[in-house]
Amino acid sequence: MFEIVRILYRELHYRRLKSNPQIAADPEKFRKQLRNSGNMKRGIALQSVAFLFFGIMMAGGIAGAEDETRASVMFATYALLPFVMALYTTTVNASYAVSMGIFEPLKPLPIRTGSKYLSVLLAIDNVPAVIALLPAVIAMATKYGLPGVLGLLWILTGAFLGHILGLIVFTFFGSASVGGRFSKLRTLARTVGVILFISTFYAINYVQEYVREHYEELLPFFSKYSIAYPFSVASITDPLHSLLLVLGYLTVLVPLYLFILGRLWGRLEEGVEVSRSRNVRFKAKTHHPVLAIALKDLRIAFRKSALLVGLIFPLFIILPSALNLLTAGSIREWAVASVLLMIAWITSVGVDTVLKIDGKEFELLRSLPLTVGQFVRGKLLVMNAVPVTAGVGLVLAVSYINVKTLILLPAALLLPLTTSSIALAFFYHGESELSVPETSFGHVLALMVINGIALGVVAGMWYFIGYPYALALTLLGVLVIQKSLSR
Repeated sequence: MFEIVRILYRELHYRRLKSNPQIAADPEKFRKQLRNSGNMKRGIALQSVAFLFFGIMMAGGIAGAEDETRASVMFATYALLPFVMALYTTTVNASYAVSMGIFEPLKPLPIRTGSKYLSVLLAIDNVPAVIALLPAVIAMATKYGLPGVLGLLWILTGAFLGHILGLIVFTFFGSASVGGRFSKLRTLARTVGVILFISTFYAINYVQEYVREHYEELLPFFSKYSIAYPFSVASITDPLHSLLLVLGYLTVLVPLYLFILGRLWGRLEEGVEVSRSRNVRFKAKTHHPVLAIALKDLRIAFRKSALLVGLIFPLFIILPSALNLLTAGSIREWAVASVLLMIAWITSVGVDTVLKIDGKEFELLRSLPLTVGQFVRGKLLVMNAVPVTAGVGLVLAVSYINVKTLILLPAALLLPLTTSSIALAFFYHGESELSVPETSFGHVLALMVINGIALGVVAGMWYFIGYPYALALTLLGVLVIQKSLSR
């Protein structure tokens, strides 16, 4: 099994490198890149080392905790990382891997669960996030013993849970029939369904948190810890209770996983259904190449809901902060600015999804009279569609409470534009032809560090000197980066 997965992993990276003319045109460079990126063990190792730096910082928080209860709560917070990364990477990479056609040779074979190879291939990308928490596990085990071992079980369970939810999103929302009288209605229903599906996680956590705070009034017999992940991770202070919870999760997740594998392979074998119920009049429309690229990507994302998850999911990470801001009694300018900075920082994660939208159809784009600058700016519009809308919407919403926050509208536009410009400049630096650059965990992690530094400079100027100067610096940065991309 793992030999087939290794071949699929290498094939996926081979096809990505072939889509990069700068690399494909140089046989020696192509072999070198394929040897590095196509090696599964080396790829996991390099990404894991990068994630361990964050893991060491999290372990410091565990080691410095005053007591076991506080340490377990911090550990439960950290346990969100493997869950979020597993859910995000599975939903995004599933569509990309399938669209590249690497599973086509498996379809004629007499196998019932070929989707297990897709599952394992996607799970490989989740390994670095799990390894990132090993220092926290070691710190927990060294200081408190058995809770640390149980913490490792919960981390693996959380990654498994996120992986299964990602497969569910792709299985039930990732493929779509094309055409038909109700195609637009189905697209809208899938989009709303995906948003509600992801929102359910926060809704459950909110309810569980409310009940936990008021359980003496509402449910005197309610247990001390919530059953919703990641709150359940805090139960590691009670080993027997925690172990029973883990077994309870696995009792539900394992059969669900096996069921999803069967449905997923059936969906992959079906392919795309095309329906035609009536004749329609076709009218060709022309747009500027930049706008045409953006509209094309957005249409694809709305038709493939798994890609849509990749575009909107990063915003759900900052959703609690935004909700707390909206429910606050009074709103200060800096509180809104902090959320806008968070939105801008998390925008850089979307570059992975945006660059994977085209899939194997990327060769068609290379046959068109498109420049690298036009292509990149089109991707820039797609990257900013959701974060800019969210930031502007947030500012307009809080302006009902504090009308002075309307002055932050330019920041809601420029901050995401800055980080997304840096992201695309990072991947397309020195490129003279259309290509699909490598976007591994290590690259995205380095990009987030770079964007974090850039936003830190802007935030520092904003806090110590003033908003107009920070806004001017942001605008200057966007103009300089866009100038470098205009080629």
